[in-house]
Amino acid sequence: MNNRRDFLKKSALAGILLSGATGMGSNLVARDKSEFKHGPESPNTGKTFNSITFITSESSGVLAVKATRIFFRILTERTGLDFSGNGGNRLTIRLRILAQTMPPEAFRIEKPEENSIILSASDSNGILYGLGKLLHTSVVTETGFTPGEWQGLSVPEKPQRNIYFATHFHNFYHTAPVEKVTNYIEELALWGYNNIEVWFDMHGFEGINDPKAVVMLDRLTIILRAGKDAGMKISICMLANEGYNSSPKELRAKPPKQIRLRGCYGVEICPSQPGGTELIIKQVEEELDAFSLRGVLIDFIVVWPYDQGGCGCDRCTPWGSNGYLKLSKKIAELAHQKIPGVRIILSTWLFDCVEDEGEWTGVAKVFKEEKPWVDYIQADSHEAFPKYLKNNPVPGNLPLLNFPEISMWESWPWGGFGANPLPNRFQRLWDEVRDMAAGGAPYSEGIFEDINKVIYSQFYWSGRKSATETLREYISFEFSHDDADAIVEAITILEKNHGLSLSNEAGSVKKFKVPKDDYGAERAYALLKSADQKLSDITKKRWRWRILILRAMFDFELRKGNGIPNEAVEEGFRELSTMYYAQYADDSVRPPAN
Repeated sequence: MNNRRDFLKKSALAGILLSGATGMGSNLVARDKSEFKHGPESPNTGKTFNSITFITSESSGVLAVKATRIFFRILTERTGLDFSGNGGNRLTIRLRILAQTMPPEAFRIEKPEENSIILSASDSNGILYGLGKLLHTSVVTETGFTPGEWQGLSVPEKPQRNIYFATHFHNFYHTAPVEKVTNYIEELALWGYNNIEVWFDMHGFEGINDPKAVVMLDRLTIILRAGKDAGMKISICMLANEGYNSSPKELRAKPPKQIRLRGCYGVEICPSQPGGTELIIKQVEEELDAFSLRGVLIDFIVVWPYDQGGCGCDRCTPWGSNGYLKLSKKIAELAHQKIPGVRIILSTWLFDCVEDEGEWTGVAKVFKEEKPWVDYIQADSHEAFPKYLKNNPVPGNLPLLNFPEISMWESWPWGGFGANPLPNRFQRLWDEVRDMAAGGAPYSEGIFEDINKVIYSQFYWSGRKSATETLREYISFEFSHDDADAIVEAITILEKNHGLSLSNEAGSVKKFKVPKDDYGAERAYALLKSADQKLSDITKKRWRWRILILRAMFDFELRKGNGIPNEAVEEGFRELSTMYYAQYADDSVRPPAN
């Protein structure tokens, strides 16, 4: 981060930044005059184009070419028009790589003429993110593409802008056609994500050569390659003491303390048992080799303590600062031997989650006594950010990443009621860690938290960009610029009413838990139905809109029926299942249709 600050100071002195800059460091970019003056909230009265020509130089690179294809794909999907044709109103977009003129991944957008845009960047990733900014601040309708007014320099504040895909339980990432998943990865890349994380969950397989394991490894490879093609780094997550379902019973770990929160599959391996550590390291090596044979070039390995994982035996406890820490060191050593240059992220998920077990203080003590063998520490929990880090330095003075839970909070099944936008919650949580974090990796169980992903992407890009500002930009691009105020109001109500869950009460009648207080479910549904009537046929049928309006419908209808679903609710559940490809998913990620 210091290198970036030094560059900005030099750039300001050289007059590279726009004249409206009023400060140094991250504030310099955030206060770029075009960035706060223009945006989707400004009236868009420019010319509409139905033909676009990209002018690129040989130095633009493969990723820049890929970025233009993504740009064209999205425009065609939104409009039904072929923007690569020669007829109609033509917009020219010139792409320029100007290395060393701005920090890595940064871009500048200029509009010298009505029918001309210049996008300059320090590298190909900057071209991709610049095209994303151009797209997201413009108006796209069935008549064509109207560029927005946003101009200026934009520099990412956080270097690690990761997204974690949970590929399990037959959720969207696990079962949807791979083209749907890879297209979605590209769309997240346009919002600035630069690292994709996946986990090869061993517990459902007999071993690395289990035919089902091979299928999963092949699918993960497709996902990771799509991320790499979209300019992302690749991260592989693993539980420190993970086990296959065939793990030797005599080597199996004792469930960790606080099992209600931390969970375990019952096949994890105790590293303190004779042969336990050796088996764990053997399995890690097999996994790294499996990805290597498939051509996956791993950039990061994220080692996890819990959920699932851990061991509660006397020799491993406290797990986070004892058995886990010892294992993570051995895994890091193996990874560096097999993958030169790989970086290690140490997760501290659910450290000291109920009581002080000495996990945080233990790690701090070890990293004070010896040089850390990891490059980042990742921290977070289901509810609040760890208290230890609010009052103490990060162990080893390492860069810190957060791991926001954007999928599961206070609702079950996860995604079972459509969109779960929580902008105010995430703004509060981000404000606590904004100045200490070098980025993070939201945990995603599917497409239903798309709004939440985008909010965090912009937190990582510009730490002081508010969730509300991002929400408005998202709505204006994805749905409607004209109805943005109404949709923001509806989402505000949906967040206050958040908490629908399938009841666990015994009985033959399916019933749902509905939050006691109602902050305007009927109004939120009315606002979205009114907006729906004005949307284009293409927009109103797209999944991003459908999961939002269905959520409002569920809120209204289930409250009206005291938690008993009617046919409209059941039909909504069936529609969600189709969009999620979740007909055969586990209960936790399947909309609860009859």
